[in-house]
Amino acid sequence: MAEVVAGRFELIEHIAQGGSGSVWLARDLRSGQLCAAKVMRQSYSGELLRFVREQGVKFDHEHLLTPYGWAAVDDQVVIASQLMRGGNLHTAMADYGAFSEELAAQILVQLLDGLAHVHASGWVHRDVKAANVLLEPTGAGVPHVRLADFGIAAHKDAARLTELGMTVGTEGYLAPELKLGAEPHPAGDLYALGVLGTRMLGGPGSGAVGRVIAALLDEDPTVRVRMAAQAPALLEGLLNADGYLVASGEEFEVFNHFEPEEAESTRKVVQAVPETIAPAVAPAKAMHVMPWVAAGVAVLLGVLALWLVFGQPAAEPAPAAPSASVAASPTRSGSSTPASPSPAKSSESSVSPSPLDVGISSNASAGEKCTQLEEGLLVTGAQHAKLVCEREGAGYQWHPAP
Repeated sequence: MAEVVAGRFELIEHIAQGGSGSVWLARDLRSGQLCAAKVMRQSYSGELLRFVREQGVKFDHEHLLTPYGWAAVDDQVVIASQLMRGGNLHTAMADYGAFSEELAAQILVQLLDGLAHVHASGWVHRDVKAANVLLEPTGAGVPHVRLADFGIAAHKDAARLTELGMTVGTEGYLAPELKLGAEPHPAGDLYALGVLGTRMLGGPGSGAVGRVIAALLDEDPTVRVRMAAQAPALLEGLLNADGYLVASGEEFEVFNHFEPEEAESTRKVVQAVPETIAPAVAPAKAMHVMPWVAAGVAVLLGVLALWLVFGQPAAEPAPAAPSASVAASPTRSGSSTPASPSPAKSSESSVSPSPLDVGISSNASAGEKCTQLEEGLLVTGAQHAKLVCEREGAGYQWHPAP
């Protein structure tokens, strides 16, 4: 009989093993729908904190995938997300080899759209890579992608889960300034996207897509942010091609990895699920396994959930709330419910985020325009002047650093 966790999630088939847990094809017995369930089977507090953070980050956007529910019992914690039946980009790249420029451009634009929404909400993903880009089964033609796994995402106003100066992310995707210990910043995600673009093409690429990728990989983070604003227009000519091919000329197809009839054949008969399910604490009779772990999980989840929902103490000034639309990104409908920042809207007199010194030189000069994604970025500009990007009226401008 298939294992059922916390009376809610029936684990059907193991999909993948990651650093913070395993991923299963599961059935949510509350809704009867199939889902992807990430399961942690250890009591290490650091991993538990990341699980709590991931379930607290919620976005409603067509190119982002975040958890919709969770449950815990004894030494097990489960976070459930919508099931993406087309696998991930890492597997697709292994299956097909190098992509055509048209296919890479289509994927890059979708991910830029999703990242723009993340960054406008004050978040940084910090682990953009092929394995975290999931595919919806579309058959042949335009692939639809979603960026997932916000387990190490950081909000500009949230408490850090890592030590100051500690490098977080996946080796090979890290921007130069992050290797030097810089704070998380949207430009770091854009660099990782440039690495992903290079890997999709099997090299630096040429033409418009090559220029976009080169700029996303620039050592100057301001160049990356500005390219994010220009990329959709630069790549527009590649988005209307008939069919999407890989470099070998084969048509790119995203198949359904979990056919409904196959999933049904693996389903086991389980007892009826009670209408009310307590997601965080096991029944008393189950506590004999590891009672202290169950209690610790419940308390820690409760405390962290309160922190994620209500943010920092009200006595501290609220940061300036980012605009719902960002000039540096294509606009699409969608709303986010970030759990860490304070929910109160800020006034214009709110304290700006402290400058982020990434230790990188820039050609910027005082008085020149910058973008919202560069707000708080501290760079060494022309004539070795320290500059910081700050709000100026309805826009943003480089100012001499204090």
